[in-house]
Formats: sequence, structure tokens, C-alpha cells
Amino acid sequence: MKHFSFGTLVCAAVFALALVIPTGTAAAEEAVPTLTMNGVGSAQIAPDMAEVTLGVVTEAKDAARAHADNAAQAARVQNAVKALGIAERDIQTTRYDFEPVYDVKDNGRSVTTGYTVTNAVVVKVRNLANVGKVIDAALANGANRVDSLEFSASDPRAAKNAALADAARDARSKADAVARALGVRIVRVLNVYADAQSHTPRNYMPMMMAKEAYDAGTPISAGELSVEASVNVTYVIE
Repeated sequence: MKHFSFGTLVCAAVFALALVIPTGTAAAEEAVPTLTMNGVGSAQIAPDMAEVTLGVVTEAKDAARAHADNAAQAARVQNAVKALGIAERDIQTTRYDFEPVYDVKDNGRSVTTGYTVTNAVVVKVRNLANVGKVIDAALANGANRVDSLEFSASDPRAAKNAALADAARDARSKADAVARALGVRIVRVLNVYADAQSHTPRNYMPMMMAKEAYDAGTPISAGELSVEASVNVTYVIE
């Protein structure tokens, strides 16, 4: 008389089920045909804010004097822009450097001849009509560097949506052209990846300002900002 263990019966049952149930590999072989296409789009928007980076650079033979001169000029600059209606929260210090100045002698020995102090602030201007006034006031009250100017939009959502729609239309147009050339038909969208970014280049203009330039008014033109988008769409075809 033959005896069968419970484990033997279980293994036999699993083997039988494996013969009946289709494997994942077989299902993958029946995957639907697809066509993937990239699309790009853009939209324009008028800026309504600006950020200007202003700097105060001072030099003196004495460290304490260099620091004191810089602190006094930087304070005058901040008070001048605040007088134009710029809020405290819209003024941010982004750089403070205190460095010795060296003179290298013929024998290669370095001698400290003075100190340089740099204090830079970014000022957010929420009224574009005041951008030039902020620059002029800062230069007239102690700032001697204008490092950058950047325009931005406080609410770019509508422009981003327009750019995304433009990119989606571009992807579909390209996909239709490829499908026609291949003699296939687009059935539906399988998946989509989309991204939109505001293109707000910072205009770098590092320069030391001569005192005689302070009296000249600063004309500022905001122009337009570009919002760019891209989509990657996978279509089911037949």
C-alpha cells in the first residue's frame, strides 16, 4: 500500500494550477501598441514685480573704520528705499564680506594694507513704476554696486496653463502626423507627463558706480516674461 504525504498533495495542486493560469509573460506579449510624442509650448505674461540687488563696498586701512563706513552707508541705503514705500519684509541681505587687502612685496611676503567690506541686499519692488526710483535713491545714498535686476509675475498660473495647453496641442499634432505616415490610428491617451516653468532670467549687471552717475535717472523697461512648458504623451494606437 502506497502512502502520500500532505506536502506531496499540495505540490501537485500548485503544479496543476500553474498549468491552467496564464503567466505574466504571456500577458506582456499582448501589450497594446503605443506611440510616445513630446510637445513644447509657451505663453507670455507681463511682470508685475522686480528684484534688484544693490551693494555697498567700502575700503579703509583700519578694520573698524571699514566696518563702520560700510554699516553707515548700508543703513542710509535701506532707509532711502524704505522712504519710497518698500516694506521691511521686502529687503533681504544676501551677502556680507569682510576681507583684508594684501600687497605682495618683491620678496614674496604679503602685507595687509587695508580692509574691504561688501554688503549686498535684494530689494523686492512690487510697483514697477518705482524700480528706477529705488535704484536712483540707493545710489544717491551710499550704494555703489548694482548687481542684478529680475522681473517676475506674482501669479503665473494662467500663463502656465496656456503654455501647457499649447504643448499638448503640439504633441498631438506631431503624433497625428506620425500616425498618418505609419498608417495607424490614435485610439486614446495612455499616460501624460507635463511640466511648466516661468522663464525669468536675471539680468546681471555687476558694476561699480561712479559718483557722477548718481544724478542720472534710471529708465527701466519690464517687457514680457516667457512661460515654457513641455509634455510627454503616450498614445494607444491601432
